[in-house]
Amino acid sequence: MDKEAVRFLPTELLIGVEEIDIQHAALFKRLVALKEGYLANQGFHAAQADELIAALREHYATEERLAGEIGMDFSAHAENHRNMLQLVGKALNEVAEGRADLFGTLRYVEYWFERHIAQDDMCLGAAPARPVAARER
Repeated sequence: MDKEAVRFLPTELLIGVEEIDIQHAALFKRLVALKEGYLANQGFHAAQADELIAALREHYATEERLAGEIGMDFSAHAENHRNMLQLVGKALNEVAEGRADLFGTLRYVEYWFERHIAQDDMCLGAAPARPVAARER
């Protein structure tokens, strides 16, 4: 795992699926970069915000793919992903329009990530992997 990115992911949020843990760390790293720019009075970086949304989409697709590979019903989890993408996109648009505070928005997103990983994503790490041949029967 990228040692630079992993420092942004608390060990209690590691789920034990390397691909997902790497993506989680990268998402937290993106949040930190947005916060650092904000705190350094560099303003809102729309390109970084767009990259965060794109990384979220990719991450959610990864989780959904991995859940499908082990035969896990992921429909409610996927709905949470869609809702979060909508909320984060709306919140970042409000920041871009000057109607919301970036730091407060990022604190909310970070809290949601932590809660979502702890409450929802741990199931992916705990689920037994099934060989493809067993799933196809």
